[in-house]
Amino acid sequence: MSVWASWLEAIGFLENLLNRYTPRMPCEPVFAVIDTETTGFNKRYDRIIEIAAVRADSHFNPVDSWHTLLNPDGKAIKNSHIHGITNDMVATAPTFSEVYGNFTSYIDGMHLFAHNAPFDSKMIIAETDRMTGVDDDEDEFFPFIDTIDLAKQILDRGPYNLPALLNRLGLDNPDAHAAVADATATVNMLHALFGSQRGEIGRQILHQGQAFHATNTWQVSHAAPLLPRNI
Repeated sequence: MSVWASWLEAIGFLENLLNRYTPRMPCEPVFAVIDTETTGFNKRYDRIIEIAAVRADSHFNPVDSWHTLLNPDGKAIKNSHIHGITNDMVATAPTFSEVYGNFTSYIDGMHLFAHNAPFDSKMIIAETDRMTGVDDDEDEFFPFIDTIDLAKQILDRGPYNLPALLNRLGLDNPDAHAAVADATATVNMLHALFGSQRGEIGRQILHQGQAFHATNTWQVSHAAPLLPRNI
């Protein structure tokens, strides 16, 4: 084989790898990264004041996003210095129950992710409980995959908080603590973290994972055990 032919073969091999692992354009969404901003950390007393979802394809390319501010039903916001959301900003915003249908329709059929998933999960479940009047078991969660668990499988040392991971991977998040910005940053973090293996890892998660499915009755819990996925 000539040097030229060998070079063309090598180029073709690399091109096939790129096409397999790094699509140039986003494809159909299969994953959704969720993030919330809240009035505090106590699920019984604090409320969600912003919720966002960013959908991504199987190679962790962001596809589209959905987000909204939420009115916390009169709960005063005392931590505006963290996320920049004030009482005036949410005064005319919809309530959680008013957007829940749109939210669940948007993530229907998606495999869900969140960074520090137990927190976002417990806050969403608490809001759902208020809406339905059903008090779910504290051990139940939306079927989230915690991206901290995924990062720990790739990186042998921390810290594993989102700003630290972004910095380590050479990424930034200028609008940190805005829900849609943090969800987008988490998608980008996963894309960089998995590197050339992102296609294979995406397939493994789709095979192992459990997609969220919206229903017409909220008396049936959507909760499922938190999923630490092995990749």
